Amino acid sequence: MIRIAAAALVFLAASFASGQTRVDRCHVFVVNVKKSGNAINSFRETGNATADAKWLSKGQKMFPEFHPTIGEEELTTKTYKFPGSAFIISASVYYTDESMASSQTNDSMLLGIAVSRRALSDATVGPDAVFSEVTYNDGTDTVRVHKYTRVDRRLYIVGLECRCKEKPPSQ
Repeated sequence: MIRIAAAALVFLAASFASGQTRVDRCHVFVVNVKKSGNAINSFRETGNATADAKWLSKGQKMFPEFHPTIGEEELTTKTYKFPGSAFIISASVYYTDESMASSQTNDSMLLGIAVSRRALSDATVGPDAVFSEVTYNDGTDTVRVHKYTRVDRRLYIVGLECRCKEKPPSQ
């Protein structure tokens, strides 16, 4: 009987988790400041939206979207190879209710980004990291953290952006 009850609880928990109607959608980006600036400064609208967007995205790299695990004390870290170098980008999203109380909630969301020679398990801490923390509630919409960094004497903007509580694409 205890095994049946335990199995039922596991099933209910799995059903609840899979029935989550909102997700946070995050992505990492890299912008080569000089290349991107040159593209913007030399841009001439062609009337072809696809061609214009391609021209304006010169010097930019957008990594695939990921969905962090939402929950108390949940840390999600993704790592990516910095384009054209040996450096690693580490991006972390961390949810907690113990760090930044507001007038509406105790829940908060930390975003961290770091560029270093090795992958980090948590990009919200350490000398290579920059991070931001926001109140996490029904009003949280879009959050971004970014930093300037030099790689091979070139200046880049490296960032992490999350769009919060969006409906999954299948809905």
